[in-house]
Amino acid sequence: MRAWRTVYKKELTLGLLSLVVSVLFAGGALWFTQIKGLDMVRLTGDARGYQILATHLLEESAFTFSTTTPFAPESFRAPGYPFSLSILYALCRSWIAVLFVQTILVSIAPVLLYVLFKSYSERAAWWGAVIFVFEPTRLFFSASLLSDAFFTCLFLGSLVLLERGRMHKKSLLIVSSGVVLGVSVLVRPIAVFLPALYAGYVLIAPGMSAGVRFKKAVLLLCATAVIVFPWMLRNHEFFGSWGVSSVGAANLMIYNAPAYLADYPDMKGEAVLTAFKAEQDSLPRDEALSLSRAPVFTSNFREVIRGHEYTYLFFHVAKTVPFFLTDGLREIARISGVPLVAPPNISSLILSGNMKAIVTYIRTGALAVVLLVIGSGFWFMVTVLYFVGIVVELWTRRLRPLVLLGAVLVLYFALLTGPVSNARYRLPISGVMILGAAALVLNTKRNVPPASTLNTI
Repeated sequence: MRAWRTVYKKELTLGLLSLVVSVLFAGGALWFTQIKGLDMVRLTGDARGYQILATHLLEESAFTFSTTTPFAPESFRAPGYPFSLSILYALCRSWIAVLFVQTILVSIAPVLLYVLFKSYSERAAWWGAVIFVFEPTRLFFSASLLSDAFFTCLFLGSLVLLERGRMHKKSLLIVSSGVVLGVSVLVRPIAVFLPALYAGYVLIAPGMSAGVRFKKAVLLLCATAVIVFPWMLRNHEFFGSWGVSSVGAANLMIYNAPAYLADYPDMKGEAVLTAFKAEQDSLPRDEALSLSRAPVFTSNFREVIRGHEYTYLFFHVAKTVPFFLTDGLREIARISGVPLVAPPNISSLILSGNMKAIVTYIRTGALAVVLLVIGSGFWFMVTVLYFVGIVVELWTRRLRPLVLLGAVLVLYFALLTGPVSNARYRLPISGVMILGAAALVLNTKRNVPPASTLNTI
């Protein structure tokens, strides 16, 4: 036992630090929200939705928002997170207890980050993980009934298994990575394309023959499919679609199209959007957001941007800037009931050249501006350092496999989030970016532990 504690001393220290900080933050958040007269369990609409779905799973054994029979099957939300909440509530019988149990469980995220990268740069992995322990967005959403922190742990866990499987050429670890990745897809459907990226990573893995790499990639995809396919089959039966969720298609018309037209007005596109909104408002919620309407969402979106595809592409890429720079502090304060001057859409003001409005906000925003400067200043620094580090790796021709995968994943989440970017959606790769920035600052060299140590991980 003493030898085990010696080998994993840093992991245990990091885990204890993360646990203590996370629980103290959750306790402070509970105290503060009670003072404000808020319900910490139901702080946001998404949290209320997850709670309703989890309750119906327990009481009615149905994944639905309906309160009476016949229960309309839900397809906008994926089942992974509500199902997990239902299990925790069945065990705890208290939603506050569920929040604290979740906080304890997801406090492992910094440890997973450290384990993932320590063989590449131990010092950077340690300090990057320590900073991630105190990252406000991670702490806040760990203590919220939202899927982001839970998804982050699954995502990092799948990467740890994938990398260990690649390094040690262990098929079982590769398959385990696929299983965990499948669960993460059912928690947040944005991960639906990650199996292809993971398989591609296995295919380019050095040290194995092409045949072995192909076999392991197929095993990973099959393991993911075993988890995800039953849900897809259910959706095909109810809605005629093999999709995991309608959220991606719905976002195109509910968020992306209005945001685009706000910056680039177009009479034809606005007419399509107006007709779409009228149709949506005439339908009950279960039907309006159903997977069966996914073709309607996508076809209307194509009509909105038809003839302006390149303009929209520029808009979409430009709107990923907040993904890297948004701080999350103002959003946390707003959700928690702290009065702030309502912020303008800074990226839209930049696109329109309205710099005067930005200056006015900076002069009158008070606390909101302080949070903006501190939070966004930190993430600006992290982003610059992270991408400079990637360029340095490319320039010195030593871009290592996991570093390359990390960069691809950063761009993956940024581009798929696009116009709806905020700090929540950056959380899965926030630790990766912080760690990469730390690696550049520390100027560390690759530190590969002895094979005997690696084999115990």
